[in-house]
Amino acid sequence: MSLPSLSALRAFDAAARLGSFKAAADMLNVSATAISHHIRGLEAKTGVVLFRRGTRRVSLTDEGRQLSEATAFAFSRIEATLDALCVAENTLTISTTPAFASLWLAPRIQSFEEQYPQFRVRTISSTGLVDLQRDRTIDIAIRYGSDECSKDDTLILRESVRAFGAPDYIGRLEDLSDAEFISTSWMSKDLKHISWTDWFAAGEYEPAKDMKVREFLQEHEVLQAGLAGQGLILLSDVLARDMVARGWLHPYRPDVCLKGLVYRVIAGPQKSNSKRLKAFMAWLTEEMVSPERP
Repeated sequence: MSLPSLSALRAFDAAARLGSFKAAADMLNVSATAISHHIRGLEAKTGVVLFRRGTRRVSLTDEGRQLSEATAFAFSRIEATLDALCVAENTLTISTTPAFASLWLAPRIQSFEEQYPQFRVRTISSTGLVDLQRDRTIDIAIRYGSDECSKDDTLILRESVRAFGAPDYIGRLEDLSDAEFISTSWMSKDLKHISWTDWFAAGEYEPAKDMKVREFLQEHEVLQAGLAGQGLILLSDVLARDMVARGWLHPYRPDVCLKGLVYRVIAGPQKSNSKRLKAFMAWLTEEMVSPERP
């Protein structure tokens, strides 16, 4: 048997849930006669009585109850799928490093959603590269590496690496030789490793012979150690920017500056013309030139 029309099934579903042809008509913004016509058509097509008619109310027969369970399930699945599609269309999914996600993007993402309230941001953080050709759920990747950009990349940030410390720690530090030194132990062999040895050389300082360096695997772990007053940290000014603006970290001898790496944006296939991506890139470009604010 061919399926009845969607309008007929919708009319039946509404009447079954509300127990009234008139209430179903009001909900669907049609006449009660139209509802009755659809129900009679369904009963003629199936060869069974679906409703027991009363003066003001109707009730389902056993056969009507079976069909009602099926239509309720089907329409709820359709509505849920449509809702999910709408959410996906209005959600911008970004793949980036854990450090950039937590230290740069997270403190600022509220300003994007306030400027573009129709969009929401979903962040996927990982140190591994995401294959944008295979994972079509990701709109853009913000990647960290060398400044050799391909034609598909957009360079958004170039970092410098400096020494930072908690204000109280720097205030207590009388001599550089008394400092504890903290840095990142780079997991990737493809990334340029910037060390305290490089910082001492750039500042033309003589490192202490017994200098000890504590290393963490992730930059946000280094930053947390710095905030806790455990020592001087060697960190990208991009990642430290928000903490410096809030006064939680201070640069230590800011004239000593090392050239770091860059952050690049790569759009997923067929995503570059999407409204949500255009909005994000406009916001990101503006955020790059905006003065830092606590």
